[in-house]
Amino acid sequence: MMKILIAAILLTAVAIWKPRWFSRLLRGVEKITGWLGRHPRWTVLLVGVLTFGLHGGLTLVVGRSAPHIHDEFANLLAADTFAKGRLANPAHPLAEFFEEIHVLCEPPDSPTPVRMSKYPPAQGLMLALGQVAVGQPIVGMWFSVALACAALCWAFFAWMPPRWAVLGGVLVALHPVLLKWGQVYWGGAEAMLGGALVAGAFGRFIKGPRPSDGFWFAVGCVWMALSRPFEGLLVALMAGAGLAVWIWKQRATLEIKVLRRALLPAAIVGGVYLGWQGYYNARLTGDYFKFPYMVYEERYAVAPFLVWMKPRPEPTYHHALIREHFVGYAREEYDAQQSLKGFARQSVVKIKRLARDYLGRFYILAIPLLALPWVWRRGGWARFAVGSVLGFGVLTLQETWMWDRYVAPIGGFLFVTILLGLRQFSVWRPGGRPWGRAMVVLVLLGFLGQTALWMKSRRWENHRQDWDYQRQQMIAQLTREGGQHLILVRYGPRQSVHDDWVHNGADIDGAPVVWARDMGAEKNRRLLEYFAGRKVWLLESELPVAQVRDQMKTPPRHELKPYQP
Repeated sequence: MMKILIAAILLTAVAIWKPRWFSRLLRGVEKITGWLGRHPRWTVLLVGVLTFGLHGGLTLVVGRSAPHIHDEFANLLAADTFAKGRLANPAHPLAEFFEEIHVLCEPPDSPTPVRMSKYPPAQGLMLALGQVAVGQPIVGMWFSVALACAALCWAFFAWMPPRWAVLGGVLVALHPVLLKWGQVYWGGAEAMLGGALVAGAFGRFIKGPRPSDGFWFAVGCVWMALSRPFEGLLVALMAGAGLAVWIWKQRATLEIKVLRRALLPAAIVGGVYLGWQGYYNARLTGDYFKFPYMVYEERYAVAPFLVWMKPRPEPTYHHALIREHFVGYAREEYDAQQSLKGFARQSVVKIKRLARDYLGRFYILAIPLLALPWVWRRGGWARFAVGSVLGFGVLTLQETWMWDRYVAPIGGFLFVTILLGLRQFSVWRPGGRPWGRAMVVLVLLGFLGQTALWMKSRRWENHRQDWDYQRQQMIAQLTREGGQHLILVRYGPRQSVHDDWVHNGADIDGAPVVWARDMGAEKNRRLLEYFAGRKVWLLESELPVAQVRDQMKTPPRHELKPYQP
């Protein structure tokens, strides 16, 4: 860390002393991006292709990540389900042994007798694409991030000069949060893809509406609805309100025929989505208007999604770990925000977390935001981009929990805002010296440094061989041995609720390795009778939380042993 600090101080000192050196360096970059900017379509395609290749190479360098949080396993279940040509899996006769956090897992006599992820389908669909195409779900995430980066670059062309749009495309392709989303299974890029399409279509619509603008605006809204519905709705409403204001201002000169042609594709796309979403809901919940997420929350959750909503009564849980997740961890997060002081304190925590994710480990991308007062002063629709980010931030602070992927729909307008600030710095010449351009170069160098540090950190995480890695090794070893296996998992009282071994694919009965929860010798007898003929193992786990494990020289090791009833 000291080396990084010294390097930053030296570079800043040189930039102050010889800003023209840095200005010439930026001029060279601008020549390249300016040339590429003359071919927008090819540049957008190039950004997507290079991003896809980058993620393939990155996996070789830092290693392949194993799924480890509940969201990832839920998305992988959805992917496996879609890959088998189904929207949901039938309920298992012994469903209580296979309950998972974030998965609808009801018994056959339930009003919703299905087993499926509670989440919207976009992440599962992209993972299924990789699974079907090459047998590797993670490839679907590479493709998802590639589409998101290409869409962001496309959006930038609508908001700024071509050379800055190209530079922005390179920056998002190398951004740590997007690099991370291409290496994990919890999604994020899907919602950012939708938000980027909305931002790009908005920027083009206000220059003169065309049918393609309405089409891509609607596609972006739909893709947000299929990935992050609540946050996507906020972005869609803000963008829709902005377009309504523009239409009102242009009412004297805007031809109704032109407007109708632009809005008709959007109406068609929206209609198709509503029909499909209703059908999907009905297949999973039995109700055209009820999302799987809603059914799951009613069944398991105590703490509500928004901090000002009332908590639900505690339901009946079959397993202590699942109860602790909802009544302990989730409820504690909610309770901590019920006072004004607590809400303010937790809001600061959320803002710091998101700032670290989107602005970088050392908040290097916060520097362009310092120029936003001048961007605002210039007027125009740049104010809308800035205002949308601020408004979205205020509204989403009301969510009980907050992680990087939750706010992905605003990514299009956020990165537009950052680039507008960076561009504003590039024309800042106090005393006739190009200190603003030198600042831009410092930001770019700092950004690349942050990306390199993230890659180093990711490599360390992937080679640490924590429980998630051990779980995959157990599955691989048992599969190589042949035969069919059943692993009963027994947790100790201090087991981390975020680290759960019990996850299965779409076809439990046909899997070579099945994971189930230990429910005691008497109840386990039913499970053993059902899976007669399988070799039965016991796994005992009492993992501390990740923050504690990270301080250990090596993570706790786990071994399978024959199950003794």
